[in-house]
Amino acid sequence: MRKKLMAGVLAAAVTALVGIQGTGVAAQAAPTFTIYVHFEYESGFSYDYPVERGVTTAEMPALLQYCGSAHQAPSVVRFYCYPVAE
Repeated sequence: MRKKLMAGVLAAAVTALVGIQGTGVAAQAAPTFTIYVHFEYESGFSYDYPVERGVTTAEMPALLQYCGSAHQAPSVVRFYCYPVAE
C-alpha cells in the first residue's frame, strides 16, 4: 500500500513539474525583428536605416522582398535589406 502511495505522489510531482515547464515555454513572447536597409553611395558614404520595427517571423519574408525592390536612387551604388533581432 505504501509503495503505491509513493508511486502516486511521485507521478503527481513529475506531472506538476512538466506542467510548470510547459507553461513557461508557452508564455514566452514570439521574437520580433527590425528591418534595416543598408545604402552605399558613389562617394563611399554608407549608412543603415531602420524601415520597420516589431516584425514577426511570419511577416519577414514579404517585408524583405518589398524592401529589396522599393528603394531606387541614382546615386546609390548598392543597397540591401536585413533583419536584426530586437
